[in-house]
Parts: sequence; structure tokens; C-alpha cells
Amino acid sequence: MSFDSSIFLGVALMLFLIGFAGFIRSKSAVRMLIAIELMLNSANINFAIFALYNDVGFVTGQVAVIISIALAAAEAAVGLGIILSVYRNHGTVEATNFQTLKG
Repeated sequence: MSFDSSIFLGVALMLFLIGFAGFIRSKSAVRMLIAIELMLNSANINFAIFALYNDVGFVTGQVAVIISIALAAAEAAVGLGIILSVYRNHGTVEATNFQTLKG
């Protein structure tokens, strides 16, 4: 069975570009956080694909993916906490409506 990694690399590229465009175009802090998660997931796909070719017999690529997923979960938790705090203080999560995190 032949394995063509260019399909997966193309999917990862498209996922990253969608996330980047979503981050740049969005005004909502929640949408920005989701866009960052999309970009991190595209990096995880790249880790897994490159590990398939470079780490024959080793699991360093898979370990990097698991560490990246754990960091993304921590980033999401901290980001949502900040977004909730901003919503309580300002009444909105639109990034253009607040400049500082001072209450």
C-alpha cells in the first residue's frame, strides 16, 4: 500500500490558512481562540506526517503531538478564563471594544 503524504500536508496547509484568515478577520475573541486551535491542529498533522518518514522505529513525533495537544488544552483553558473575565468587566468579547484588561 502506497502512502502519499502530500495529501495530508495539503490538508494541514489549508487548515493553517483557514485558521490564520479566521484570526486576522475575526473581531470576536472566542473566534480568535478557535482560529488559534485550528493552526495548532495543522501543526500536529505536520508533526505526525513528518514523524512517519523521519522517526522510523521511534515515537518522538507522536510524543510531540501529545505534548502539543496538552499545551493547546492549557492555552484554551487560560484563554477562556481571560475571555470570561473580559466579558464580566466590559460586557462584550469583541476585541475592538477593549484595549486593556484593567477593570
